[in-house]
Amino acid sequence: MDQELHLEIVYENNLDTDKFARMFNNKAQSYKFYWFEAILNLLKTEERDFTFDEVIDEMICEAWHTVTHYHLRLGPTVNGNAENFLEHAINTLNSTVSNLSQNPSKEELKTAIKQCEKELKRDKTRLTDYVPYKLLYPFFDAEGLEEGLSYIKNDKHSRLIAYMARLSGNENLLYTILDGVGVQKKIRVNVYWRKLLLKNFSVIQSWVQYNKAQFLQDRNPGVPGIIYKICPENEELRKLEQARDLWKTTAELTGQPIKEIYTGKDIPAKDLSIDHFVPRSYISNDELWNLIPMRKSLNSSKNNKLPPWEIFFLPFARYQFYLYGLIFPQDADRRSQLLIRKFEKCRKNNLNAIWATEKLYIGGNTETQFMNILNHNLKPIYEAARLQGYDTWKISTD
Repeated sequence: MDQELHLEIVYENNLDTDKFARMFNNKAQSYKFYWFEAILNLLKTEERDFTFDEVIDEMICEAWHTVTHYHLRLGPTVNGNAENFLEHAINTLNSTVSNLSQNPSKEELKTAIKQCEKELKRDKTRLTDYVPYKLLYPFFDAEGLEEGLSYIKNDKHSRLIAYMARLSGNENLLYTILDGVGVQKKIRVNVYWRKLLLKNFSVIQSWVQYNKAQFLQDRNPGVPGIIYKICPENEELRKLEQARDLWKTTAELTGQPIKEIYTGKDIPAKDLSIDHFVPRSYISNDELWNLIPMRKSLNSSKNNKLPPWEIFFLPFARYQFYLYGLIFPQDADRRSQLLIRKFEKCRKNNLNAIWATEKLYIGGNTETQFMNILNHNLKPIYEAARLQGYDTWKISTD
């Protein structure tokens, strides 16, 4: 069920928020969400008319990380191929511009978009075929606006634009469309709706994102943490410090250096980082059973990729068991209270999966039992990420 929208404001000019709340009904693609969200973002910065082209550029920026970093599909697929024009435009841009950074800013993306006008022209044109008009459907579903409603239903866009030009301005449409050539057509947001949108910006933005996340979850079944993947990741939400302290403590207690499973090299304390075996961008958590020590430089190289399972799962699982054996030694009297305290901090922030708390991180597991439990639960996650489009890492041991 879609989240309801409640706006506690005195509405000017008799704005009908029920019609506004029905904008995302009958959605087959994600375009409506991104189109409206782009308009919302543009309204924050400038009080003027916006071309279709400007709105689409904003859509590309808004969906960029969702497609490139999280590998989510924005709409239905046919024979395994993306049929969503926004997704296709982003993939075209990503493959055409070779000097984009891994985490490009909006300014960098918009510069790249301008460089690829020819390559993006078809997708941009197709993006304007329906959504600018269909989004207005609920606003025309009223007495006296039957003519405009018929034009929307029958995709007679030129007639709809001409009809809107004859309106008085008191019909309280969210926006009207001004005629132009192709993507240079413009939208003019109603002054009263603009005031309402800006005054309730955070509430409306959250409502859009909630509904967008629901839609994307349906199109990407089985993918965890969709709600966190509709905008760039907030680094402050990551909880790796406790895991890093836990591994550092093992080195202090044993006198043995921390090893890197991918190269076999020792990891100096100053160069220690924590790697997600299955990328965090897919798994959306910092669970201890998916974390392993790694040098900072190699971690940057691995980035958002999957290590080859057949090569690295066994070294990964064995080193996980090494840590487990220090936390749960066979001789309980030899347990380090310092290590226990570090582990309990991880239990709070880095152990939430029921199978891990009830089966994996309990005393008494043999190495075979531990590795079988880890394999049974991690392998399906790994395979799901691979099917979602995550690339396999080609390791450089330099």
